[in-house]
Amino acid sequence: MKKVSKLRDLLFVLLMFMGISQTSIFTELEAKSSHKKQLTSPKETIKLLETIKSEAIVFGNGKREIHSFIDPLCSMSRKYLKFLFKNQKRMFKKYRIHLYLYELKRKNSKNIIRNIYDSEEYAGLMLKEIMLNNAKIDSYEINDDFIEDKIEKIEEVAKKIGVFKRPFIIANGRGR
Repeated sequence: MKKVSKLRDLLFVLLMFMGISQTSIFTELEAKSSHKKQLTSPKETIKLLETIKSEAIVFGNGKREIHSFIDPLCSMSRKYLKFLFKNQKRMFKKYRIHLYLYELKRKNSKNIIRNIYDSEEYAGLMLKEIMLNNAKIDSYEINDDFIEDKIEKIEEVAKKIGVFKRPFIIANGRGR
């Protein structure tokens, strides 16, 4: 039973990495002609990511880097994070995963993102509690220029790269 579960989780991440969600495999195939793509080359993408690396919430200490744009309220982002933590020994040993909080407008998560970034050195713990344990936080508006600058930098880079979904996973400058 555990092998089937692990295989299912691995398949899920592979499908996500390939840009195909569990629920929309057929829709993706139909809409292939209008499928959005990354706007920048891998080299340009890496340069852009370097400018916001300090804004990321980082898990793992592996040699290979993965950059992911996520929304804390997005169910697919939650599944992605769940997979990472379920397999953390292997994933965090092999990879250094940079998570950038980038709001999906329909999720209306900007205040939660502000609250996570406001928690500073506990941002990773807070993100994990919200996304994996469905912790409810009192979402309040924060008027902090430092946090707003951080969010704006991430949004600007995401738009230049062409981030169009969450999670948007980038490895070696290529996004999926």
